[in-house]
Amino acid sequence: MHFPRFLTVALALASVFTCNTVFGQTTGTQTLKVIVPTSISISAPSAATINHDETNLAQSFPAQQWVVKGNAKSGVNVTFSTGTAFVNKDDATQKRDAKLTLALGDTAGPGAWTIGNATDTTDYLNNDGIAQVSASSNGVGRANLNLTVQFQTVEYGLFAAGEYSTVITGTVVAN
Repeated sequence: MHFPRFLTVALALASVFTCNTVFGQTTGTQTLKVIVPTSISISAPSAATINHDETNLAQSFPAQQWVVKGNAKSGVNVTFSTGTAFVNKDDATQKRDAKLTLALGDTAGPGAWTIGNATDTTDYLNNDGIAQVSASSNGVGRANLNLTVQFQTVEYGLFAAGEYSTVITGTVVAN
């Protein structure tokens, strides 16, 4: 028996398509993952110096911008504190109080930022050398926090001349 030529070609094509369907995979999947580690950081501005204007007014430094970032889903807490009041570098008995004021600058990310304690002042006469202000977030984000520091002056001329300094420490932790 002799098969017509078109029938031979049709059977050959049918077997090719059948084999592909039976033996070949037509779709595939691949899972790709990225592991993002927790990252919390605080960046301090550089040192700042001002000259006293010889008035009885408190001497304000320009607002110092600290950058705080955190990708903890629960947010972060940040504190800024003095270690001491302003102290004269040549005579540690000569001190002036430091006043801190914290304000919220630009923010980014889904977390909301709030100021906890906006202002505090040292009280060196009562042995309180620590002024502390704070802020927090409730989620992932970045905040530029503007910290204003004042050298408290009661009456110009009633404290020794010289260089007075204090150190501000910023600390950030996850909630």
